[in-house]
Amino acid sequence: MSAKLKLTVVCLLLTALVLSAAAVSAPSTSSARTIIKTAFNKTLKKTIVVDGLGRTLYMLTYDTKGIPTCEKADPACPQLWPALTSTGKPAAGKGINGSLLKIVRGAGGSRQVSYNRHPLYLYSSDTKPGEANGQAFYGLWYVLSPAGKPIK
Repeated sequence: MSAKLKLTVVCLLLTALVLSAAAVSAPSTSSARTIIKTAFNKTLKKTIVVDGLGRTLYMLTYDTKGIPTCEKADPACPQLWPALTSTGKPAAGKGINGSLLKIVRGAGGSRQVSYNRHPLYLYSSDTKPGEANGQAFYGLWYVLSPAGKPIK
């Protein structure tokens, strides 16, 4: 099975699961000036990149050259993996190199935040700060180190 087909099947199955679970809702993904910072994750025992609310941020291995591909790979993907967006310039918080923060065009033309050329996503099954349920998800989604490199 090709990697793209694998992502599509996984996204479709998980979309059905997430949408049928009333208790799970997609996290809010946007603010005027999104803050990106680092935090120590107790489960992973590593310092990782999070948003200003402490929610874990992820990168998708298909996103090469800083171009988001979640929506292109599967239109249902953004429901499970919403892009982290910002209407203003993203702000570098504790442990973040501000020169590595950029805005790229994400799903539906959104202003998606990227760090070290990795477009950033939230995972809809992470319901509170500190959760990292999407880490290594199907070998496609990973958290980032403070240097902006995937932690595998």
